[in-house]
Amino acid sequence: MTLRRFNNFLSVVVVLLGLYIFLTPLIPNILFMFRDDSPEVIAPYGGNLAKAVGSDSDSPVPEENRIVIPGIGLNEPVYESNSISIISDGGTWHRPNSVSPTENGNSVIVGHRFFGSTVSTFYHLDKLQDNELLAVYWNGEELMYKVSEKKIVEADAVEVEAASSKRKLTLYTCHPLWTSKQRLVIIAEPIELDGESDV
Repeated sequence: MTLRRFNNFLSVVVVLLGLYIFLTPLIPNILFMFRDDSPEVIAPYGGNLAKAVGSDSDSPVPEENRIVIPGIGLNEPVYESNSISIISDGGTWHRPNSVSPTENGNSVIVGHRFFGSTVSTFYHLDKLQDNELLAVYWNGEELMYKVSEKKIVEADAVEVEAASSKRKLTLYTCHPLWTSKQRLVIIAEPIELDGESDV
C-alpha cells in the first residue's frame, strides 16, 4: 500500500513538473495578454505621449532617464555606463558610443530579453509595429518617436549602431528568445508635437 501511494505521489509530481516545463515559456505571453493597458498605466507621465494615447495623467516628467513604449506596456529606466552589466537586474542601457537622444545622430538603447518577476525588459519588443509611438524622457525632456522599421540582423551587425546624419533612435535586443544568435532591431524616428517627422 505504501509503495502504491508513493507511485501515485511520484506520478503527480512528474505530471506537475511536465506542466511547469511546458507552461513556463508561455507565461510572459499569458501575462502580456492580461496586462493593464489603460491609458494612465501605459503612458503614466503628463505630456504628448499621454495625450496621444488618451491618458489623463498629469504626473510630471520623470527626473531619471526613462523609455516608455505604450504598445508593449514598457516603462523602464535608461542607464548610462561603460558596461552592459548595469542592466543585469533590469532596465535598459544607453550605449556609450552613441549620441544622447537630444542630439543629432543615432541614439542606441539596448535591453535584455529575459523575463522574471522583478525584471521587465525588451522581452516583448518583437510585438511593436510600424508607426507605434514611444517616448524617451531624457534630462527632464519628453522626446517623442514613432517606429519606422523592425528587422532581424546577425549578432555582429555593428552597422545598427553606426552614426547618422539625422536624429533617430535604435533599440535592440537578442533574438530569438532564449538565445543571442541574432539581434531584433527597432528603428524609431523623432516626431514633432504635431506628429510630423522631425528630420
